[in-house]
Amino acid sequence: MSLTQSFYINKRKELAAQLSVESLTILFSGREVVLSEDANYPFYANNNFYYLTGIREPNVVLVLMKNKEGEVLQQLYIDESDPLKEKWVGKKIDRNEAQAVSGITEVYYNKAMATEISRMASAKTLYFDFKTPPHQSFKTADEGLQKIIKQCDLKDVYPILAQMRVLKTSAEIAAIQKANQITKAGVTEIKKLLKPGIYEYELAAFFEYFIKKEGAEGLAFETIAAAGENATILHYVSNRCAIKAGDLVLFDLGARVDGYCGDISRTLAVNAEMSSTQQKLYEIVASVQKEMFKAYKPGAAMKDLQNLTKNLFLEKCLSAGFIPANNDITEFYYHGIGHPLGLDTHDVRPPGELILKSGMVMTVEPGLYLEKIGIGIRIEDDVVITEDGCEVL
Repeated sequence: MSLTQSFYINKRKELAAQLSVESLTILFSGREVVLSEDANYPFYANNNFYYLTGIREPNVVLVLMKNKEGEVLQQLYIDESDPLKEKWVGKKIDRNEAQAVSGITEVYYNKAMATEISRMASAKTLYFDFKTPPHQSFKTADEGLQKIIKQCDLKDVYPILAQMRVLKTSAEIAAIQKANQITKAGVTEIKKLLKPGIYEYELAAFFEYFIKKEGAEGLAFETIAAAGENATILHYVSNRCAIKAGDLVLFDLGARVDGYCGDISRTLAVNAEMSSTQQKLYEIVASVQKEMFKAYKPGAAMKDLQNLTKNLFLEKCLSAGFIPANNDITEFYYHGIGHPLGLDTHDVRPPGELILKSGMVMTVEPGLYLEKIGIGIRIEDDVVITEDGCEVL
């Protein structure tokens, strides 16, 4: 594992320093969601909760209480063991395990939450994460807790956590780099299977098998394996078509390691042979990515990088004879040049304009999509912003 108990301890300290005195912060891991009858969707813990605790189980609550002197009490609340249920679904995290992972010594059962939090009944501010989906939002039916909540000014802790998460530690970068190494190895293996007649879903299934065999937790996101004209659909995930001779196949895929995502796009030719048109377009995309690697540096604004990408594409496409309607390159290029990468594939970003800083991990993903001739090409790599530029992960 790249991340250790000290990582979560340090992140809680960093958060606590930015909280108001006489405040209460409550973050919830999330609850399981029913799929059908007695089956649930696979559980995925709230990433902000995981970022502060290292715990990825349902029905766990993190509470931070900051008093008027600035001292911070940290507590975790977990479900009590149910031996009968555990025979069906496995053992839940216990107090010792929760302490060992998170570094929080005060671990209680959820039924004690109202009593313990009432010790902080004088709290004036209550922090929640306003961006959590419904199944990851904290709820309580306890009247005492509801009374405390109603007496507080509500504040959103998400902007603070977004500012923290957008800058990665060396341990986080190592996890992303490992995820990318496994992803890249998966692409190398896919190349060996690529041939006419194989289905997109076969390649997507092989990639998932391969990365798990190599030690990844699983997919960072649903794999895109888009052959021919399917590649002009940015988030094509049905993956149901057979691959034909002469196709380009666009793969957008990633492994997940320690919760952190890899995110790579490659466009491969069946039998490793491109037509002259395909080759020209591919070379344009590759040359634009090369230019953008030079442009990703501290102080660069993402909106300016996007405009530069569009200008480069328009110049190169016109020169090669690919003319968009009204000379508007958005006919061929209709997404952003990149996004933050981390615990989420499209990772959190602070409010306002995104300016690159050392320690950010970003994608660099130029692409051209010519629907009329059924060709879509994207090349995507991930970079960490350094003091004077960027390093490809």
